Amino acid sequence: MKRRVGFSAGQCLLVAGLCLLAAGLCSAWSGIAAAQEASSSPTPTVEGAISAIASAADFYVDGKHVVTNAQTTFWKHIVQNGDDAMVTDPGIAKNLAIGDNVQVFGNNDRHTHSIIASEVRLQPSTNDHPAGYAVVQKVVATSPQLILEADGYNIVITPKTILHNKAPLTAQTVPVVNMWIAYSGRWSKDGLVVAEHAAYSPFLLSPRMKKGLEKSEGKVVAPMDGAKAGESRKDGEIQAPYLYGKKHTASIPADPALQQRVRKIGERLIPASQKILAKGDPQKIDFRFYAVQMSTPQVIGSPDGIVIIPVQMIEKLQNDDQVAALLSQGVAEALEWLVPPAATGNSGPAMVALGEMPFVGPVAGIALISSGLFEMKHGTYPSRLDPSKSARVGLSLMHDAGYDILQAPLASQILRYGDAKPGEKPPTLQSAYLLKIIGLEYTHDTSASSGKGQTIAQ
Repeated sequence: MKRRVGFSAGQCLLVAGLCLLAAGLCSAWSGIAAAQEASSSPTPTVEGAISAIASAADFYVDGKHVVTNAQTTFWKHIVQNGDDAMVTDPGIAKNLAIGDNVQVFGNNDRHTHSIIASEVRLQPSTNDHPAGYAVVQKVVATSPQLILEADGYNIVITPKTILHNKAPLTAQTVPVVNMWIAYSGRWSKDGLVVAEHAAYSPFLLSPRMKKGLEKSEGKVVAPMDGAKAGESRKDGEIQAPYLYGKKHTASIPADPALQQRVRKIGERLIPASQKILAKGDPQKIDFRFYAVQMSTPQVIGSPDGIVIIPVQMIEKLQNDDQVAALLSQGVAEALEWLVPPAATGNSGPAMVALGEMPFVGPVAGIALISSGLFEMKHGTYPSRLDPSKSARVGLSLMHDAGYDILQAPLASQILRYGDAKPGEKPPTLQSAYLLKIIGLEYTHDTSASSGKGQTIAQ
């Protein structure tokens, strides 16, 4: 019995040893499998638009420093035979630009507080289907295809675009500046919006809305003249137009140099489409620009042409391009404020056509205009629908005026963080949006500032 028991014990020890070995192998295999799974994980270490490029080997995404090296693999997204695919492309490393949308895979380096990238994947900037209603600022090209600048986009009208024009307009109508376009479409690989559906409309303003606009004009009281020696000049005052439900009263500092600077920057942003309009044209806007003392730090623009920017915002910015980035949004507000009046008056055939157009995305509700969507008002001003519209249109105004568009997201970062390297911080919502638009439309445009090899945090 003892021998048999001893034999059984030996067997047990052998079996136990084999079990331990098997367990070890299983554990090792599990570790290898986990490592392999982690290396192929679809979850990137960081992703988003590139906000700053420090050198050819490092850049910033979502405020995080990414470092590449000879072992980093670069991929780009393509569509081949109808299927999505990722292919390697070493040339991506030399051509990355601010605004490019990337996914980065790698390890965090605790010493340098950087991500050492093993893979960088250049992604399509967006899958959005842009749609909207806006004034035509420029006819970019008429041949070989019609390209219109409107709503902050370059919109392509192709032979396949379905036009919903109403009489007296026809499918053969060629739009000109200061007409209006309703559109829905898709992005092309070249950063253009290819219109799948569109409708044109002349600008017409209903008598009711014209009267409302006249009553809502801002009032400016100029600084007092003739102040005696030893007396301080009284600041002028401005009653800014309605915005978010109330009027703002602000003082105009008697600082001729500051006011002249703001005026010169602002006047350069006025689009050519406005400058060609004759005096007395109902669509012409009498732009006036003021630096003001105001408790609310925001730029305001209105259809009567008053654009105000608080002094405290100017003081935080670094250059005229950044000031232009803010003023451009006020100019855009003034230009695009006229969308609701034109729509509410049911004056344009494009607005009638909207109900027949298959819009997608957040602007789908625009077809409800005839049911009073634009009847929501603060005072006599209709409410704005898309707060990103002024930022996007402002970017196109900056580009056309020759300002550095890369300063627009930077200005938003500076106002948020107030330090010397705002491009290396997580982007504000507006900065992220502007970077997305820059990546879509301007980054690889040879006529625009691309920022290649430069940092946005200058």
